[in-house]
Amino acid sequence: MTTTQTDAAPALPTIGVVGPGLMGLGICHAAALAGLRAVLVGRSEEAARGGLERWRSELTQRVARGRLDAVAATQLHALATAADDDSALAGCALVVEAVSEDREVKQAVLRRIEAAVARGAVIATNTSGLPVSGLAASLAHPDRFIGLHFFSPVDRMPLVEVVVGRETSAATTEAALAWVRRLGKQPVVVRDSPGFFTSRVFAAYLDEAAAMVGEGVAPERIEAAAAAAGMPLGPLAMLDETGLALNWQQARQARADGLSERFCRPLAWPVLDRMVSELGRRGRRDGGGFYDYPGAQFKNLWPGLAQAFALRADQPEPEHVQHRLMHAQALAAAACLEEGIVASAQDADLASVLGLGFPKAQGGVLAQVERQGLARFVAECDALADRCGERFRPSTWLRERHALR
Repeated sequence: MTTTQTDAAPALPTIGVVGPGLMGLGICHAAALAGLRAVLVGRSEEAARGGLERWRSELTQRVARGRLDAVAATQLHALATAADDDSALAGCALVVEAVSEDREVKQAVLRRIEAAVARGAVIATNTSGLPVSGLAASLAHPDRFIGLHFFSPVDRMPLVEVVVGRETSAATTEAALAWVRRLGKQPVVVRDSPGFFTSRVFAAYLDEAAAMVGEGVAPERIEAAAAAAGMPLGPLAMLDETGLALNWQQARQARADGLSERFCRPLAWPVLDRMVSELGRRGRRDGGGFYDYPGAQFKNLWPGLAQAFALRADQPEPEHVQHRLMHAQALAAAACLEEGIVASAQDADLASVLGLGFPKAQGGVLAQVERQGLARFVAECDALADRCGERFRPSTWLRERHALR
C-alpha cells in the first residue's frame, strides 16, 4: 500500500473518507480545517489522488482570489492524503462512506470498510436519505454504525445530521457527536427513518415546486415566490444545484426499497423522470436542468421548459404559490416532530436554518408557524388541501396543539 504524503508532521487523529466525489472531498476539507488528517480512498489511488488534485486546485483558486492565505492553503494540502487500498483505513478512528446514493453500492463499500478498520472505529454513512438501519444490515457489527449527514458545501455548512440507527450503540453515538464537534460542526440528533428530518423537509419544498412546473405554473413565478419568502435560492435552482439526476435516483431507490409511496417523491416524479430520462436535463454539474448556465456567475431558465411543460392560462396568485412552498415544509417538519424523528421544535428550527438555508429572520421552519399563529396556519393549510390535495390537510395531532414548543 502506498500513500501520498506531503509532509512529516507528527501523527494526528485521522479520519478516513471513502469516495472522492463532491461530498467526500468536502469532508476531507472540513477535517483539514479542523487540523485533522484525512485519508481518502477511491476505486483506485489514481481516483483518490485525482479528487485531491481537484480540491487543491480549488484551494489555489481561492488563494488567487484573495479568499485564502497561501500558507493556510499549504497547511491544508499537507493534511489530506490519497491511498491505493482500504488498508489505509486501519489507523482511522472514524471512517465516513460518501459514495453514490445507491443502496447496493453503499453496502458493498461499508462491508469493505468494516473489514479494514480497527474494532473501536466508528463507521458512518453520509447518505442524505437512505435509512441507516437498512444499510447496517450488511455489517457484522451494526452497533458501530451511524449516519453523519453533511451538507454541501461541507466547508461552509455548519450542520451535521446525526442519524441513530436501531442498533447504533450509545457509545457510538457519543463518539460520533464528539467527532462532529471536533470538526467544528453543529450536530442535531435525529431518529432513523426514510429521509430523516432535513431531507424530508427539503423534499417537500422541492417537490411542491416540481409539481407546479408539471401543472403549468410559470417557473419564474415559482422562483419569485420563494425569493419573496426569504429563501436563499429558488426550488428549481436548488434542484439544479443538488442534481435532478440525484433526486430522480433517490426517488427510484425508494421505490426499489418498497418504501411507502409518500417517501417515493410522487409529486415530483413525473417532472423529474421527464427531465432526466426523456430530456437529458440532469442538473447544473451535467450541463443544465431547469436552468442553462452560460457563465460561471450566470444562469437563465432553460427555454425548452415552455415546450416541455405548457403554461396554464390561469396562473395562480403569488401568495398561493408562496404558501404551497412554505407550508409544505412546515407540515413536513411538524410530521417529523409528531413522529419523534426530531426531538424538539428547537432542533427542527436549528436544522432548517443551518442545514437547509431556511430564512434566519423567520427563526426556523416551525418558528414561522408560531409567529403567524397555529390557528391561522391550520386554516391556510385546510384551504390549500381543498384546492391542491389532501397532502396539505393538517393532522389531528397538529390541530390539537396549542403550541409547537
